[in-house]
Amino acid sequence: MRRVSLAGPGSNRRWALLLASLLLLAMLLNLALYPAQAAQLPISGAKITTVTTVADRCTAQVSVTNGVIPGAQATTVTVSGLQADCEGRVLELTLFDKSGVEITTASAPLGSGTSQSVTVKAPYAPLAVNGAAVTIGSWGVPAGWKYTPPATVPAVSCAVLNDPTGTKTCAATKFAIGAWSVPPIDMNNIVFNVTSPSAATDVEWEVTINLADPMFKVYVLSAVGANVRLAPGWTCSSMPMLVLRGLQGANTDRVGGGHEAGVWLQGKTVSTPTAGEIFNCS
Repeated sequence: MRRVSLAGPGSNRRWALLLASLLLLAMLLNLALYPAQAAQLPISGAKITTVTTVADRCTAQVSVTNGVIPGAQATTVTVSGLQADCEGRVLELTLFDKSGVEITTASAPLGSGTSQSVTVKAPYAPLAVNGAAVTIGSWGVPAGWKYTPPATVPAVSCAVLNDPTGTKTCAATKFAIGAWSVPPIDMNNIVFNVTSPSAATDVEWEVTINLADPMFKVYVLSAVGANVRLAPGWTCSSMPMLVLRGLQGANTDRVGGGHEAGVWLQGKTVSTPTAGEIFNCS
């Protein structure tokens, strides 16, 4: 009988492979018989951090509209929809036309209140504005643009001051306007007569002129004149409404009975103080 020996070259390697195979087989058999134990093995996953940034807006949105329109252009805008947290922050505003081209800009710190008037860097025509872009405290805020037409005010009107019954009347008649100078036009002449159908010269009058009316061609900030004075209490803050009365010494303070008061004004868009000025708001 012949003996076969396991000893010899490579025998140790064969034993190691045999043992490794048996161990692997035992592990697979154990997992198959006890699957719940595999579910209990600890698993370490990567941590995921979600970052949410909330814009620090002091208000959700604002509305922008034009300010008072002296003549054809405005120099301010009114921003409304402001909240208490907006106070002290800087408003940056740009008006643009329908092509997205910048028309004018403004920058100003905000005060208290839900709305604020802001002066723009250059006068603008409100009808040319198509929209507005606004930031408050560097945060973008949605802004809606709304055109506000000027209130309908007559170019000139006359009121009787000394008739509690309301039966007397007066009017500014023979109204004439001239505008000239080397382009651009910066002056105008305004001439008119104040009259009354009263039988006697007993009508004390007051004429209000809307200097922002387009009929005056240019918006004047000062004027010299004859036969008139400013109404008591009138200041430059009353612009563009100019309120005038007659002069007693010139016999132009009362009309009627066939007597008329002739008035002449020469207005300028920009002026240095001049002798005989009725007003200067430049």
